Amino acid sequence: MTNLPIDPLQSGLVDFGKRLRSGHISARAVTKAYLARIENLNPKLDAFSHVEVDQSLKAAEAVDLMLSLGIDLGPLMGVPVAVKDLFAVAGMPAKAGSNIELADCIGSEGGFVHRLRNAGCVILGKTRTVEFAAGAQNLIHPTPWNPCDMETHRTPGGSSHGSAVAVASGLCGFAIGSDTGGSVRQPAALCGVVGLKPSQGIWPMDGVFPLCPFLDTVGLVTSSVSDMAVAYTALTGCTVKESYEVAGLRLGIPGPDCMESMDADVAERYELSLKLLEAAGARLVSLSWPTKTEQQEIKAIYSGMVPSDLLATLGRERFQDNYHQIDPVAIKRLEGACDLRATEYIRLKRLQERLSSLADDRMQDLDGIIGPTVPHTPLPVSEVCVNVSNASAFVARSLSYTRAANIYGMCAITIPISTPPGMPVGLQIACSKNNEAKMLSMANVISHVVSA
Repeated sequence: MTNLPIDPLQSGLVDFGKRLRSGHISARAVTKAYLARIENLNPKLDAFSHVEVDQSLKAAEAVDLMLSLGIDLGPLMGVPVAVKDLFAVAGMPAKAGSNIELADCIGSEGGFVHRLRNAGCVILGKTRTVEFAAGAQNLIHPTPWNPCDMETHRTPGGSSHGSAVAVASGLCGFAIGSDTGGSVRQPAALCGVVGLKPSQGIWPMDGVFPLCPFLDTVGLVTSSVSDMAVAYTALTGCTVKESYEVAGLRLGIPGPDCMESMDADVAERYELSLKLLEAAGARLVSLSWPTKTEQQEIKAIYSGMVPSDLLATLGRERFQDNYHQIDPVAIKRLEGACDLRATEYIRLKRLQERLSSLADDRMQDLDGIIGPTVPHTPLPVSEVCVNVSNASAFVARSLSYTRAANIYGMCAITIPISTPPGMPVGLQIACSKNNEAKMLSMANVISHVVSA
């Protein structure tokens, strides 16, 4: 690995764009460098389930040709990206992390992947996902190696774990995931990178395997908040304000009763972040949200409504015929859905709709809500994968801080808290729906405070 090419985008998307347009680098050379990094590092990291060499090189050559002709598609032109294996990408397999046939559930390449292509992105391949994107850990499918510790195989979480590992290890410019209950934010936090869950409807979901259509969102993983702002702007057309002040921000802080207990190392770094933000002039406002009752309601939605929607996507016959090919952790969730009455599903759906209507009123006097993204640091896979019960308990606990944002219809982002020499810890910032641009601006200045 001594001749391993450096990460071509380690200085960020803006600098990459300048060097590409000045002729100091070419899209083809950058793509080749990433393919070489993947060839060398992926056998251990296992972030990619499929690498598309020929297609990506041809796309990069097309970018170079367009630039030579004066055609500029914008700031993401020539950026090599990785796409979660939940999305249909023409010419690439789409398996949703499963051993069973799911092509009919996914469909053909959809609107979001078209946006990537129209922006001039070079798609390197597909990244691993937990089966059906249901949870954060599998037992029979490979778990990518969290690059925060190259000696011990630690879990990167899930379900967009391949995308988070790919970004954290410099195998792509940025990566695409999906987030139904924290599936972008949790692995991003555990891998020490940035993960965005936008509001529902910001990006189209066609051509994406549906876990729960009422909660599913496309998400992004980047190495920095500034890169996230560039990618978000290019893929939405919305401008992110660069200048923002921490002083005067009103940030909601959920009280101890609003969150399950966090590990000591997470609590220590989180408390330090709060002190740094307060010292920088932010006003911290204590909250009792979600309430104890709402916490139980959120759990009920994820144990009842979400797996029922997944079962509806798969169909009972396919589930029963392929029972022994499905991961035991996914089986455990789906089996509960088999006996769920229609009246109970309707009750849970109405409950989700009621909870989603509460956020706007509760956020009226707040700029955002902050808290730890995950209550623990990356755990050894050997501890998590002892049995189905252990893995299921890990899934429930590791996603316990992120699910509320999906239920309340909010947008949310995780940014790294400065942790050397410890394990990665993420800070989650959540805002009212459709406030992604403001949230990204706040995240940028907050990241400078908590990562100093």
